[in-house]
Amino acid sequence: MILSHEHRFIFLKTRKTAGTSIEIALSKFCGDKDIITRITKQDEVLRSQLGFRGPQNFLVRASKYDILDILRIVRDGRLRINNHDPASLLTKYIDKENFEEYHKFTVVRNPWDMAVSMYYWQVNGPSEEFSKTMSFKDFINYCPRELLDNSLIYLIDGESIIDTFIKFENLANDWKALVNLIGLEELELPRAKSGTRKDKRHYSMIYDDEDVEFIRSLCSWEIENFGYEFDDKRV
Repeated sequence: MILSHEHRFIFLKTRKTAGTSIEIALSKFCGDKDIITRITKQDEVLRSQLGFRGPQNFLVRASKYDILDILRIVRDGRLRINNHDPASLLTKYIDKENFEEYHKFTVVRNPWDMAVSMYYWQVNGPSEEFSKTMSFKDFINYCPRELLDNSLIYLIDGESIIDTFIKFENLANDWKALVNLIGLEELELPRAKSGTRKDKRHYSMIYDDEDVEFIRSLCSWEIENFGYEFDDKRV
């Protein structure tokens, strides 16, 4: 998650949508008071090599704590704003006027495609939460919903708080339009978090009909609002 006071924008980071690449790029334009959340050690190395700012100002101010937060602090230590925090949580930890007035943007991706990307990231990436032999069907049925439904990040009470959506399928053009809109110089997105997917088949080849309908039901908001369809290459 990136919040820039100088450029008056908030980037909400969805999953498996080139969010880390965007996060790294936006770091170039951040000042001392802006919020930059932490990313993986490997990606922080890339950000450092590019000469961009690293994580800063992500600790939640004590004035924002409530009783439940104090209990979490006892258990987990200081509260932090994290890179996939949902808008419902950010509205609590970020000043209200900033959240309401700043330009908010995020990235959306075809949910069926995103689920396959997430599967390979979880079973082949640095996480040890899922077995490397776990099937795709078992993964989508047993993983936490937030790993598959990006709308949970930018919806509050079923309503979107986003001003501009970038579509992953049109990333280069939408990114260019976005930086022009918010007044940043054009910057090519760095390549981050690649190499965990060895199976290069079209995403549909991993699905059976039951899995198709499972994702359709789970991610109905994005499918309905962005017109996503299951591009079936199985026949």
